[in-house]
Amino acid sequence: MTTDSRYNSEPLTVAQAAIRLQVALKALEVALNPMADRLTKLEAASEQSDALNEDRARLARELDAVTAKQQVLETGSKNWEARETEFAVLAGETMQELDAVIRQVQQALSETRTA
Repeated sequence: MTTDSRYNSEPLTVAQAAIRLQVALKALEVALNPMADRLTKLEAASEQSDALNEDRARLARELDAVTAKQQVLETGSKNWEARETEFAVLAGETMQELDAVIRQVQQALSETRTA
């Protein structure tokens, strides 16, 4: 068999070698457990990060849609204000024309009464 100079110079039996192998494997398992736990936590964090990125992208799309809708509404509002102004001008002109027509009718009626 082989010898292990760390312990003694006597040859190891198969049973002793198996026990030492089991002890070494257990030590390796104990050393790897924190790394496995850390990997699990990192995977969970990665999944959360992916979910947050998806939420951020969805919210960005929704914000873009709302911003576009707001621009359409603002443009519509400006168009409405322009139409209201145009209507007010036309209404004023129409009132002036009606006043002129009413004066002409009144004048014509007064002339026919005096004639």
